[in-house]
Parts: sequence; C-alpha cells; structure tokens
Amino acid sequence: MNFKILRITDAGTLERERVVLKAMSEIDIGDYLLAQTGKSEGTGVTNKIHNTYWFPDKEVEAGDLVVLYTKTGKRTVKENDNNKSHFFYWGKTSPVWDATDKTAVLMEISSWESLKSSK
Repeated sequence: MNFKILRITDAGTLERERVVLKAMSEIDIGDYLLAQTGKSEGTGVTNKIHNTYWFPDKEVEAGDLVVLYTKTGKRTVKENDNNKSHFFYWGKTSPVWDATDKTAVLMEISSWESLKSSK
C-alpha cells in the first residue's frame, strides 16, 4: 500500500474531525477511495460501507500527509519543514467518526468502470 492510515482525530467534533494519511511513495491520491465501514472481530472490518470519499486527482510526494476533514472547506496545501500537508474536505454536515463500531478503510482504485445511462 502506498498510503498508511495514521489516525482518526477529534472524532465526534465536526469542526476538527479528520482522517490523517501518510504517503509512503510518490503517488496520485486520486487513485484512492476512503470508506467508512463497520468493525468486525475476525477480519477487522465488515463488508458494509457507510460513507465514501473518492479523492480528486492530486500528486503527492513520499512523506506528505493527506488530511481529510469531515466538514466543508476549500482544498489547500501547507508546506512543512520536510513535507507537505494536503487538506481535503468531505462536505458533511455532521460527524461520521463518532461511533466506536466504525473504522476507515483505504482502497486503491486505479482502474474502474461506470454504468452508462440506458435512456
């Protein structure tokens, strides 16, 4: 995996709630989808998806942080001493990480197909 989920921070507080990822190599974050799923004892996660966020195309460098806020906001980039922090916003109006039975799953989706309208 080219990203590592570091943490879910300030769960339950919409203005600060976020998921923090770290890029392990140079990669396009647009090839990834973050899903909120349930927790399971056997595999760690269930097959039920509650919410998803498909990141927009954006090149990130190894060591960069990708921060997904639950709230609405404008995408920005902050220069740090040794890396960058890329901020994304889900646009939700209420917290999604406040339930203890939910967790984050990051999926690489570099290839996909959509159903065309049959009108």
